[in-house]
Amino acid sequence: MTARSNLSRMTIDIPAEDHKRLKALAAVLGKSMREIIAEWIHGNLYSENTPNAETLKAIESIEKGKDLIEAKDAQDLFRKLRI
Repeated sequence: MTARSNLSRMTIDIPAEDHKRLKALAAVLGKSMREIIAEWIHGNLYSENTPNAETLKAIESIEKGKDLIEAKDAQDLFRKLRI
């Protein structure tokens, strides 16, 4: 049994410019495009940065436009948030 026997093949279409950038990034990092994509997928599928219930509730409120604070600049925002 080889290490690749448990892999699945996937084909995706991406814009040519994105392909060029990914290829250049791979060259700079000394990695294959497959390695970069596999690392990204693994890092995002198994990320420990999953939002908690409070964060998910805040995201839902933002998407609904609720409880938003408008500010004219950063100083105004900090003042309104009392930070």
